Formats: sequence, C-alpha cells, structure tokens
Amino acid sequence: MRPQTLLLLLALLLPRVAAAEDPCATPRKAVDTLLYWQQPEHHDPAKAAACLDLSRAADANPRERARQIKEILDAQGLFVRLEAVPDDPAYRDAEGRARYVLFPRRQPELYVEKKGKRWLWSAETVALAPKLHKEVIAFDLRRYAEQLPEWVRARVVGVYLWQLAGLLALLLLAFFVRLIVMVLVAHQARRWMARLGASWAEDLLSRVDKPIGTLVAAGFFALFLPWLQLPVRVNLVGFLAARVVAAFSVVWAVYRLVDLIAGWLEQKAKRTETRLDDQLVPLVRSALKVFTVAIGVIFVLQNLDVDVASLLAGLGIGGLAFALAAKDTVANLFGAVTIFVDRPFQIGDWVVIDGTEGIVERVGFRSTRIRTFYNSLVAVPNQKVANAVIDNYGERKYRRAVARIGLTYDSKPEQIQAFVEGVRAIIQANPHTRKDYYEVHFNEFGDSGLIVLVYFFFKVPTWSDELREKHNVYLEILRLAEALNLDFAFPTRTLHVETLPEPGTYPHREVPDDLAAIVRDFGPGGKRARPEGPKLTDGYFARPEDKKAG
Repeated sequence: MRPQTLLLLLALLLPRVAAAEDPCATPRKAVDTLLYWQQPEHHDPAKAAACLDLSRAADANPRERARQIKEILDAQGLFVRLEAVPDDPAYRDAEGRARYVLFPRRQPELYVEKKGKRWLWSAETVALAPKLHKEVIAFDLRRYAEQLPEWVRARVVGVYLWQLAGLLALLLLAFFVRLIVMVLVAHQARRWMARLGASWAEDLLSRVDKPIGTLVAAGFFALFLPWLQLPVRVNLVGFLAARVVAAFSVVWAVYRLVDLIAGWLEQKAKRTETRLDDQLVPLVRSALKVFTVAIGVIFVLQNLDVDVASLLAGLGIGGLAFALAAKDTVANLFGAVTIFVDRPFQIGDWVVIDGTEGIVERVGFRSTRIRTFYNSLVAVPNQKVANAVIDNYGERKYRRAVARIGLTYDSKPEQIQAFVEGVRAIIQANPHTRKDYYEVHFNEFGDSGLIVLVYFFFKVPTWSDELREKHNVYLEILRLAEALNLDFAFPTRTLHVETLPEPGTYPHREVPDDLAAIVRDFGPGGKRARPEGPKLTDGYFARPEDKKAG
C-alpha cells in the first residue's frame, strides 16, 4: 500500500475513533459518564462532570452539580436503565428535538440534549440541581453521619450501618404514626357520634381507621426515605413498597366501605314487601367487592409503572378465546340480571322450573338454588331459568281446595241438602277462605256413595297456612256430618241373598197407573215437585243471584 493511501485512510478514521472515545458522544454515554464515575468502586468526580452544560452556572462547582444530579435520582429510587437510553448521536424525540428526558413523569427537569456535536446534561438541569436537591433531600443526614464513629460508617452490602439504623427507625416511626392516626380517627368518630347522634358516623370511621392509618404511614415513610440517601436500588424497593401499600390501603378502605353500603341496602330491603331484594343485596355486595379488587389491581399496577393500557390491549387479543370459553358463564350472569329485573319469583316461592319443583332458596350469579320437597338442593343454571316456563305457585292470590265427599246411600235428601248448606256456612265462617266464589253441590251418584263436590279457595300466603286452614275446614265438615247423623261412604260390596217366599204369600207388584201418578207428581206443577231443591236456609251461596235462584 502506498504511503499516501495509508495517510488518507488514517485521516478518515481518526475522527471516528475520536468520536467513539468521546464520553459525551451519545445520550447513553452522557448519562453513563455521570453515573458510572460516581460509583464507589471507581469514584472519579472530575470524569463524572465531563458532560455538564455549565453555560447557566458558570460559577458552579461541576463536581458538586454532578453529585447533586445523581443524588436526586438515587433519593427518589429513579433507577436508570442504560439499555433504554438511545445510543444514537443523531437522536430526536417525538417533537423533533435533540433531547432525551430520563423520567418525563417523575422528574422532567433532568434531561440531556445535544449541543454542537456533544450530548450534555442540559443547562437547565445543571442550574436547577441545587433547588431540586433541596426539595428531594430536605435534611442532609450525610453531613452529620461523617462525624459518627468509624464503625457506624462501615458498609454492609453497599449500605452504611447508620443508613440501616435510620431505615429501621423510619419503619418504627411509620408504625407509631399509623397507631396515632387510628386513635385520632376513633376519637373523631366519638365526637361525630356525640354531635350528630348518628351511629353510621362511628361505624364509618371504625371501618376505615386501619386503612387510613396505613395510608398515612406509607406516605410518612415515602416522605422521609430520601433523607437517608440510600443506594438507588434500595430506594427503588422502598418507594415501590410504599406505593403498593398506599394503593392497597385505598382499596382496603373502599372494600370495607362496601360492607357499610351493603348493610344500609339490607335495611332498605327489609322494608320492602318483595323478598328478592334480600337476595339482591349479597349479589350487589359481591359484585362491588369484585369491582373494587379489579380496580385496585389496576391501581397497584399503575403505581408499579406498568403500562396498563398495553396490558389490557394484550388481554383483549386473547379475550375472544376466553369469551368463547366463558360464554355459558356470561349467559348465566345475564340470566341472573334478567331474573332480578323481571322478578318471576321471590325467595321462598314454590315454583316449578323445567320439571324441577321446590322452594327457591337463593339466586346467585351462576345458578338458582331450589330446595325440593324431598329436601335435596337443585342448582338450575340462570340461563335455563331465564328461558324456561316458570310455574310460580308462590304468586297465587288464592289457593284452591277440591274435595269429593261421599255420603252413604241411606242418606235422606233433606240431610244431604242440610250437609251442602252447612259446608257452605263453614266456608263462609272461616276467616281465610274466599267468600265471593265457591261451589258446594250434590254432584254425582258414585259406585259406593252419593258424591258432594266441595270446591273453594283459601287466601293465605304460604303452603303451611294453606294446610292449617284446610285442616280446620275439614274438621268442621266432620263435625257437621256427625251433627246431621250422616255417614261417609267408602268402597263396599253388599251381597243380597234372595229367599223363597213363605207359603201363601206373594210379592207386592206395583200397578202401572200408580207408578204413572208418582211420575206426574214429580213433573211440572206436581205436588211432590221441588225443582229448586229442599228449602232449609237461604243456601249460603257465594253469589247473590244464586240465592235468588235457589
């Protein structure tokens, strides 16, 4: 190779080599230079201050400003991930500026920008460093720690012993602050109770005293943690724990308030006639708690600097498959909503749903629980309940009773009429029977007796009441039959043995003319005719027109 060519190549490569060795050539190198040369294992303050723009702080000490910038980051637990910092000398942000802000939300004043061909910590950052340092670290314990004995300034896993002692003391103080806040809240509750005379005030504060105390303790810990000037990783964990505890305290308080709201709803539900409201309150309580926990998880994730929007978008991609797998669950949930809106039955109703008969015990998010009459518990999916034909016996205004009472064939017509009218009188006398509609009539000639149809209704709220009143009515009917000397018929067979007549006697034979006379007596205008039936009383009919006809 000719010497001229070699010199030309060297001339072209030397600027690139120089740029590669420049500690401020890119945003990443500028940030790394300040942080790297302030680590204990290779501490060099002069090199750490190599990438500072001192144009607005000409009289400032570069080393002091570099230390302040690092302590601002460390005290707030702002851990710089160098791999996330761009390493492109020609980098531009979204607005087209040659600027990179390390923590736009937490500390927007700290950024590097390109000046000429070099990336420097901005003049604004360098100028504001003392002010920001004072705001973050209001009390510099490090100056006083330097006066402590040598053994107190010894390091354990990168942390001074005095810092570990201070961290333990801060935790104890936060615990005592929590106790003090709880006592103050309880005291305030008693004052409100005395002033307002409302028990809800004491109940409210008694439920949120611990969450409020924990929230204040977390804030106290986060407020004074920077004073200890711990390493950035320790502060990162400390602030992370404080944010999680604070978020948990808020969720905890809301979660406990849900019980208070549910208790108030229970009191309201007890004042309503429908019993379905009593079942709705536990569902509302569960739904509010699930919603509170879900929002709390999102809140905690946001405090952990997790991109919740991207996370939810990622879940949405797989949400279709999940929705298809959970379609029955969703259908049951909407079925529960339909039941509560439409109210086809109430808790305690006797229903028949798709062949399942029993008493409704509970309506949940997924299924409706029915206690059958043989005491088993059947869970019917709400989707099926919403689409099924529901026969609700509990919604009956009246409960029907039907009896076919057989009287023996030796009963006299007047006795049967008296029995019929007596049964009507019993129905009228019972306070739980329907008085405007019932039917009691001699209805049939049965195989073994004369059948009286008894058809009436009870106006009672439950099946137990129906059975009790039916028992009372039937006992009255038995007493009536006994008073009228009537016997109840039951299936019997009577054998008639025909004997030969005694000598000289002949059976009586009816003359046709006599039989015809009897027939005419029961015809229109006959002397034996009673087409309206025997007249004993007014008949105790349910309808006035029946009394007139009778």
